[in-house]
Amino acid sequence: MENEVTETAAENFYLSGNYAPVAEEVSTSQLTVTGALPRELNGRYLRIGPNPREQVDPATYHWFSGAGMVHGIRLRDGRAEWYRSRFVESEAHTPNTNVLAHSGRILALAEAGRPPVEITPDLARMAVWDCDGTLGRGFTAHPKTDPVTGDMHAITYNPNFTATRYVVLDDDGKVKHTSDIDLDDGPMIHDMALTETRVVVLDLPVTLAAGMRRAQAGEPVSNLPYVWDDRHPARVGLVPVGGTAEQIQWIEVPRCFVFHVLNAYDNPDGSLTLDVIRYDEVFLRDMHGPGGSVPTLVRWAINPATGAVNEEAIGDYSVEFPRINAELVGRPHRYGWFAGVGAHGLEITDDVERSQTNGGLETGPLVKVDTVTGTSQIHHYGPARVTMEPAFVPRRNAEGEDDGWILSVVHDANTNLAELVVLDAADINAGPIARVHLPHRIPFGFHGNWIPDTEIVQGSMTSLC
Repeated sequence: MENEVTETAAENFYLSGNYAPVAEEVSTSQLTVTGALPRELNGRYLRIGPNPREQVDPATYHWFSGAGMVHGIRLRDGRAEWYRSRFVESEAHTPNTNVLAHSGRILALAEAGRPPVEITPDLARMAVWDCDGTLGRGFTAHPKTDPVTGDMHAITYNPNFTATRYVVLDDDGKVKHTSDIDLDDGPMIHDMALTETRVVVLDLPVTLAAGMRRAQAGEPVSNLPYVWDDRHPARVGLVPVGGTAEQIQWIEVPRCFVFHVLNAYDNPDGSLTLDVIRYDEVFLRDMHGPGGSVPTLVRWAINPATGAVNEEAIGDYSVEFPRINAELVGRPHRYGWFAGVGAHGLEITDDVERSQTNGGLETGPLVKVDTVTGTSQIHHYGPARVTMEPAFVPRRNAEGEDDGWILSVVHDANTNLAELVVLDAADINAGPIARVHLPHRIPFGFHGNWIPDTEIVQGSMTSLC
């Protein structure tokens, strides 16, 4: 066999415990708050993840493939006004990966050829938004918005097309640029990076071609047929912002896979700094999700003039779901906030076998990393309490990069309930500022964002294209 699978097909970590779906949509305005919510937090914390509505086959179910459910908590003037959960419904598909705001809209996002679904601020109505058909090959789960221009940059892929597409939307939601990039084997491109001058394309060894070879050989494949590909290179492509495929420069990087980028920025000497969460391999032993390899925060120093790449691990803990202050996207940053991986935050030491984990991806405490000093701070939410992806929210007139709050959903296995927890981003070792107690659990999913009232257009769903 090209790739060996050691787990049995009947086992599926991603349908058990808090990965298991919830059956019903919930609405409530009866929310208890412990502590005091900052009155400046006026908006919605939205989170999304897979939540299959129908019975699925554990032997073939892949965590990334479940239909989406969005969860929303409305905060205003120091009060938690409501919590609502809704299945993502549209005439075409149900995105499950990310939910964010752009051009006054709330958008639920997926990848691999599917367009965004627009959601009204009360989560009541949903409809596909494809900018009058100009997003013909879909979009991505991880666009990057330039904080200065407001342009949203995306690297999109679609298994029905050989070309990957670079797309730029302006701050009004209009498509202002596209360029197709031909790539071999149909690689999975979950994320991308953006600097002031360059877009970074991640062409890494998880491909559709390897999945098809496995299926043709009669070997186990999930319903998301992207697997580790020993034949495919690991490289990044550098494209000028607003550029075309003819301008791309390919540079070989250490052999690995990257789901998520912390940030990237240009250096005065023309080199590029790229901070990523790297896996030695994925979809090789764990065919249902990203387990099987311990994720590590690393910095790639890339010299386009020579093609040299230097890799250095940052921090003391294994982490995933990286976040920075979004005002520094594409610019030099110091701090990153993460979900620690492992029930107690897996400290990286010489006796940790980085190539193996027990079961699938398990998050734990909150981890803050200082990328300048390489030191980490850790916030434990309590026994059997683990965080999902954090979101950084800056204070108005912030005086520093970490002057703000961290919001995240915390799962409490003691009660099987969830909370929205607010921490001081500059001092995560302090106790929670506030905890919003939610009426049920929120399954482990993917991404969540704070969307302030100032970023959305109230009223009916309209097209701005």
